[in-house]
Amino acid sequence: MLPRTPPPSMEALLYHAQMEGILPLTSRCNMQCVFCSNAYNPETCEVFTIPPRPLAEIEDSILWLTGSRGPIVIGESVTRIIEGEPLTHPEFPEILKLLRKHYPDRIIRVTTNGSLLTPELIRLLSQLRVELMVSLNTVGYRKQVMGDKQPESTLRNVEALGGKARFEGSIVALPFITGWEDVADTAKFLKDSGAWSVRIMAPGFSRFHPLAKDAASFDLDEGRCFSRDLQRQLKIPVLFEPPGITTVTPVVEYVLPRSPARKAGIRPGDVITQVLRRSVMTRTEAFERIRDHEKPRAVYDRQGVLYETVINKQRFEASGLVMYDDLDPKAWFGWERESRVKRRRVLVLTSAQAKPLIEHALELRGLKATVEAVPSVFFGGNIGAAGLLTVRDFIARYGEIAGKDSEEDSEFDIVTLPRRAFDPWGRDLEGVSYKAFEEIAGKPVVLA
Repeated sequence: MLPRTPPPSMEALLYHAQMEGILPLTSRCNMQCVFCSNAYNPETCEVFTIPPRPLAEIEDSILWLTGSRGPIVIGESVTRIIEGEPLTHPEFPEILKLLRKHYPDRIIRVTTNGSLLTPELIRLLSQLRVELMVSLNTVGYRKQVMGDKQPESTLRNVEALGGKARFEGSIVALPFITGWEDVADTAKFLKDSGAWSVRIMAPGFSRFHPLAKDAASFDLDEGRCFSRDLQRQLKIPVLFEPPGITTVTPVVEYVLPRSPARKAGIRPGDVITQVLRRSVMTRTEAFERIRDHEKPRAVYDRQGVLYETVINKQRFEASGLVMYDDLDPKAWFGWERESRVKRRRVLVLTSAQAKPLIEHALELRGLKATVEAVPSVFFGGNIGAAGLLTVRDFIARYGEIAGKDSEEDSEFDIVTLPRRAFDPWGRDLEGVSYKAFEEIAGKPVVLA
């Protein structure tokens, strides 16, 4: 049994979330989705619930959001605090007004299932320039998939967004329940309701979920092909996650019509090489540098020919570029500095999805390291994200690679583990510190 450390206080958790640009409001939800990320977790998985936070508390802590320059995100489950449906918060409109008053230029992005949208709220969203991610998922199987007791009302609410509030749509693809036809119908409904893009996500279930076997048979390549075909039909970005990208080359997936990037001459397939006269290495770096600056000058490669252009946009205004997320090079600079990688033999443990991206980033920077994929033992099923790996997963994989009785153990001077698998206190989803890995493996660890 690995030693667990006590969890931090709720105030500390909220502080960390808001410093990352995430504003938790409530864990309350009015749906019961079969794919809910908080259902069927292992018993020792550490998650926290919160009631609707008082407006006064949010106002007192609103300056914590200054820790991040990116969007203010509401309703995304990217911390250990369970995110419910933000529109169930009784003071949701007042919270949005408060945010816009304090942050007049920041992007505010809210994830919602759309069931509680009203004409008055839609007008407010438009007035305050709040962007939505509408997690619709299905048009034909809403009771079975989401536990929606009023599916017709939800669909009418989403339809009412058309032309009034900027939003994206998202679909967890469950073809073994709904068939691919319903996925296509849902994407078309979102587009007709005004969505500027659609994300289609592969289902992820732990070994405890009754649908784990169905999810394990999900063909990722089929999902990617389906999404590309749908993009051609709908003529809006239809992005599949996980995308299956194997390089960090800053390739443009899509350029929105009439957008600043489109008017600047950039097209799908172009590779961004410089922004503000500085080279960019990854998609994330290129996208964020363009997003965060006014009238950024960019250089792009189109079939071996370099072009230079100015994207005529305001700071934090959407450029119209659509790119997959990959690696943040700022994290890599820190990792290189801490591990002194050029002089030490490094083992990088990460997810199967991240492995080729990390290998490509290492190649671009002229660095050498052994990169190994780590399967999820803790969750099992088809869970594979690096942020959901635990110390026990890393120890199991390390034992296979370089066990204590293996001569290969001496080949590595240092091990890197993905920082996103740990909270700011170095604890994994079971509350186990990464230092437990150091003690068992006998190797120093750098979080990257």
